[in-house]
Amino acid sequence: MSFAILLLAFFLLLHLPPLRRLPALATPKDRAAVAAGLFFVGAGAMHFFMPARYEAMIPPQLPSPAFWVFLSGVLEVAGGLGLLLRRTRRLAALGLIALLLAILPANIHEAAANSASHVLPFPDWYFWLRIPFQLVYVAWVAWAGGLWRIKPRASLEAHG
Repeated sequence: MSFAILLLAFFLLLHLPPLRRLPALATPKDRAAVAAGLFFVGAGAMHFFMPARYEAMIPPQLPSPAFWVFLSGVLEVAGGLGLLLRRTRRLAALGLIALLLAILPANIHEAAANSASHVLPFPDWYFWLRIPFQLVYVAWVAWAGGLWRIKPRASLEAHG
């Protein structure tokens, strides 16, 4: 949830007039992709600055938690960078959606652990509330990456 607020803050910041005049930020979808790209680069980088905290989120059935933390960090950074460029955006979106679905068990494990191992300093209920936000991130990335088209209201009324 706090990550969703951060993503939305990036998106709104990119709507400032001087920024939205840049060719790379011309459309709301471009701004959504860049916001998500920055978000995932930052989220992935956190895996390298706080690896022990992320290792605690790895389900015990998986061997070598450090490997999974490193791999997911690299994939988040790569996907984030891919969203920044229009020509790699679609592929990056596919990869990030796969990653978001793959890390869902770790988020469920973290919520169910009900322990002090939480990466973020929030109460236990927060980690359960965080799980549905994975779907928000998937939808955001799918739209920003050009995998999901949202028709403008005017065209819906014209065809409705």
